[in-house]
Amino acid sequence: MANFESLWKSAQRGELILIDGGFCRFHLRKDRQLTIYEIISLRPGAGSEMLEQLRQVEGTTSIFARCPVDLDANRWYKRRGFVLEAVETTRTGRQLNCWRLSL
Repeated sequence: MANFESLWKSAQRGELILIDGGFCRFHLRKDRQLTIYEIISLRPGAGSEMLEQLRQVEGTTSIFARCPVDLDANRWYKRRGFVLEAVETTRTGRQLNCWRLSL
């Protein structure tokens, strides 16, 4: 989870979305991949609203996200057209789905 310093730096770079009922911290890499670091939705539709804003980030060719395999959020990514690219295992043994949405 993001700490205050990482949130502040993301906000300064214009890589933080704050909406009623959610937030998203992301980074647009030089290779034009937009990586979602955190996305939190507290109301229905908030995630889709933030995804639409991410799609509009200038220069983005794809959106990438990792999600623990045991979370229901994986269904959200699949329903929105993300493709499961890989499954990674963290140092602690937790498995993460790697999702990509090509734009």
